[in-house]
Amino acid sequence: MSDSSVNLELAFELIDAGKLNVADSLCKEIAAAEPGNYVAIYLRGLIAYQSGDVEGALIMLNEAERLAPEDVSLKKTLASLLLSAGNLTGAASRYRALAKKKELTESDAVSLSQLGEGLRQNGNLGDAVEWFQYSLDLQPANNLAVAGLFVCGQLACAWRGMEELERAVEALTQSLLEAGKVPVEDPFTHLTRSANSAENFKVARAWSEGLNADRVGSSGYKDLTDTPIRLGYLSSDLHEHATAYLMHRLFALHDRDKFEVSAYSCGPLDGSPIRLRLERDCDQFRNIEGWDATRAAACIKEDRIQILIDLKGHTRKNRLDIAARRPAPIQITYLGFPGSSGASFFDYVVADRIVLPERDWRHFSEKPLLMPHCYQINSHQTVHNTVSRLDSGLPSSGFVFCSFTNTYKIEPVMFDRWMNILKATPGSVLWLCVNNALAERNLRREAEVRDVDSERLIFAPFVAQDEHLARLPLADLALDTRVYNGHTTTSDALWAGVPVLTVRGQHFASRVSESILSAAGLTELVAADLDAFQELAIEVAGDEGKIRRLKEKVAEARQSSPLFDTKAFVRYFERGLEEIWRKAMVGLPLEALMVDDK
Repeated sequence: MSDSSVNLELAFELIDAGKLNVADSLCKEIAAAEPGNYVAIYLRGLIAYQSGDVEGALIMLNEAERLAPEDVSLKKTLASLLLSAGNLTGAASRYRALAKKKELTESDAVSLSQLGEGLRQNGNLGDAVEWFQYSLDLQPANNLAVAGLFVCGQLACAWRGMEELERAVEALTQSLLEAGKVPVEDPFTHLTRSANSAENFKVARAWSEGLNADRVGSSGYKDLTDTPIRLGYLSSDLHEHATAYLMHRLFALHDRDKFEVSAYSCGPLDGSPIRLRLERDCDQFRNIEGWDATRAAACIKEDRIQILIDLKGHTRKNRLDIAARRPAPIQITYLGFPGSSGASFFDYVVADRIVLPERDWRHFSEKPLLMPHCYQINSHQTVHNTVSRLDSGLPSSGFVFCSFTNTYKIEPVMFDRWMNILKATPGSVLWLCVNNALAERNLRREAEVRDVDSERLIFAPFVAQDEHLARLPLADLALDTRVYNGHTTTSDALWAGVPVLTVRGQHFASRVSESILSAAGLTELVAADLDAFQELAIEVAGDEGKIRRLKEKVAEARQSSPLFDTKAFVRYFERGLEEIWRKAMVGLPLEALMVDDK
């Protein structure tokens, strides 16, 4: 055995032992003595990656690949590293080359699923589906690929075969829950397809328990007796985002004699006007994007936050790992996730009597903090209709139905009703907002299958919030989704003077529009079932007087209803927070709290 071979074996042993610096020095010596020894360079690349030097690792591995272009293991390592570094284009190119030569095996299936998930999150649905399917071909029992294909199907409105795929996802979720494992299906996805609060809770609890965080521990009640009460808001949506538009007045409207407001932003610094406003309206605004959970939690603890309010829950880019470390003595989940977090580290969930009736309390790990009207804050938005039908691609005449919801909320049962409504309303169109070509193509096809001319579907591009609100008044009636309602989109429509028709739901996510409409005094727009929904939509579209009166009532609601009284909402919210803190200070047990409107 040559000296270099012996030294390479030693280098492997040193890497396994965690002695990376020594191993790197040894490999460097080998590479200097034998410039063509690609294994030594390869090992240096692995060491660099393990040391956090991703750029250096890529340089080393690319050089090793140049020296040994036929080494399949090396090519797979490079593809995997590119994937880990977030270079999806580079990773896809490498894996595609391996696939072309039939060099991928079952052991690569998980990596391909991860590539598919990355592409999906970036909005590249077509390529995501390709890699999920390839992963399944290699490993038919690949759970990640099954769940990923289902979500892609939702986003693309690709309903053919979806029932079978959903049954597979459901069986997989139940199997993993019964085995005491974390389901591959995330809690948010489960909410979008299942209106069963008990099952929603089981999935959320499994995910929260799976965090297994080491707690930094708050200072406790006794050490935090000073006033004003220090509130901390934790979110990755404090930028150009729907959540920010809903709650952007909250920070400014807090009573500074009673509360001190800090925000902990885990999202991007986009420089948007809404982000600058949020920063300005806080007493302290900390950018903690990229911080690990322990560091972020320690910061919150050091800031002596008394009540931490998480605005994400189980939504994308959440930081539940921070909340799991318990940096504040009272922790509340609010707004972002319409359901229970299932977590022991949240004490309260902000809700109302409609979205969270008493019969569902048993399916929540948190105690409910019930607002007197709608749980959803609705910060004032200015709407100026500055565009025409022509500008927006709408016909010059005819009734305009709209649904500006995300495509994953559109499903066959409600789409059937939408098409029935169009068929019963001559000259009408359905105005949708779709951000991917696959969904547009699939929805047009589904319309034709239901004997509706696909040209009656008008697709609007995604635009900035002010542009969106400017075009919204062109619609006559908004049609809500069923399993997962419009939330911000329902509020936006009402702000723009457009009535919203919904159907009464079975869980938090499907009751939000009812809560919004009830707080606006528009309960006549809450249908008891799908038949009533369809009949009412057709009736309104055929009666000019009725739609005019509804629009007038919406306009009045914007001026006088509790839904749009943001100042009153903040006062109610503060009253609840004060009561929670008072009870904690005197040692009373946590219990449901109903805030009255007196």
